[in-house]
Amino acid sequence: MKSYSEFTDWINTNGLPDMIAFDHDLADVKVIEGSELVLATDFEKMKSGFDCAKWLVEYCINNNVELPQWTVQSANPVGRDNINGLLNNYRKHCS
Repeated sequence: MKSYSEFTDWINTNGLPDMIAFDHDLADVKVIEGSELVLATDFEKMKSGFDCAKWLVEYCINNNVELPQWTVQSANPVGRDNINGLLNNYRKHCS
């Protein structure tokens, strides 16, 4: 899955998988006037892997299910740390 909506739709349809591999910078490229360039203002509105992780925490809370195993495969070190920090903090306080 390469977008926030694909991520949330898949889980809402199929339930939680055993393992999730996150990438912070998702491939939500918007086509603007026939090019693949993304304007900075549009880029800032895009959902990231961190948004997926936040949604996942809410999903687990709302459905009273355990957080699945995860890994973060991102070249963005700050994004990787943010995702791991969020999920580790949730697991620590909710297990």
